[in-house]
Amino acid sequence: MKLISKWPHVFSQLSVYFSTIIRIILNALLVVICFALIVGVIKAGVDIAYNLRKPLETLLQNILLDTIFVVALVEISITILGYLKDGMVHVRYIVDTILIIMLNEVVSAYFHDADFNKMTALAIIIATLAAVRISVIRFSPRQD
Repeated sequence: MKLISKWPHVFSQLSVYFSTIIRIILNALLVVICFALIVGVIKAGVDIAYNLRKPLETLLQNILLDTIFVVALVEISITILGYLKDGMVHVRYIVDTILIIMLNEVVSAYFHDADFNKMTALAIIIATLAAVRISVIRFSPRQD
């Protein structure tokens, strides 16, 4: 069944306005993410300077967590740029972003001595995401 609109030009104009507003908002979000990246790098430097007198394990933990946070921001910006370029969000970008965020969760849970149930739940989530990532690559209708 095909729907026929009485005012097709109105709907086409609305879709142009909507996509323009979305692009403006996403560009503003990219600017905010750039500032967050700068703050994340500065925070990593401050953490290094602050933790120099602490044990090496603490210093490396903070560096690792700060680095994963910055990489997660980069993955989010790649997702936004992919949408702005192609007009759609690739599932691969979303899965990559979630995998990076989950990696951050695993590392922080490991450093904070998480219980067995939390680690099992994280392992199941990561295994599921890895299966989704593999299937997205394997069964992709086109090569990016």
